[in-house]
Amino acid sequence: MDLDGKQPPLVHAAVETPLGWVAVLATPRGIRHITLPKPTRAQALARLEAEAGVLGVEDKEALTPILERLRAYYAGHPVAFDDIPLDLEEYPAFYRAVWERLREVKRGEVITYGELARRVGKPGAARAVGRAMAANPVPPIVPCHRVIASNGRLGGYGGGLEMKARLLRMEGTHISRR
Repeated sequence: MDLDGKQPPLVHAAVETPLGWVAVLATPRGIRHITLPKPTRAQALARLEAEAGVLGVEDKEALTPILERLRAYYAGHPVAFDDIPLDLEEYPAFYRAVWERLREVKRGEVITYGELARRVGKPGAARAVGRAMAANPVPPIVPCHRVIASNGRLGGYGGGLEMKARLLRMEGTHISRR
């Protein structure tokens, strides 16, 4: 990704994946927002604007590396997002800490809300972790679909439980929906 300060403050682009269209918003510091797959490009861009508040200028070339990874990920290929810089300073420190820890949970693994709370030094804050998951602006870079309930069930997901189950199956993990 070429976010070198010569670009406008905000750039966006969308890519078609096997699961639908995904839109990305970035700053010179990193990725700020990614939508979950939507049926059309227009819906993905509308969702991006609704969630992020602004789109900036379209620059698919600057975002090609992340767009290619997203396309491969949603096609079921193992893709690493560890090196993708994020620009999430506008979010609370607790949320950012949760998201950083969650980035350590690899493909094919899951973690409970409670265990994730413990890993950020806040045992008993499972509900707060759930709120951080609900606010996650950069799925699948922050793989909130890998967080499950303490009873081993899926729990919630902004893209719906069917999408969460599908992503986990795609990664080789099978969890009961209910």
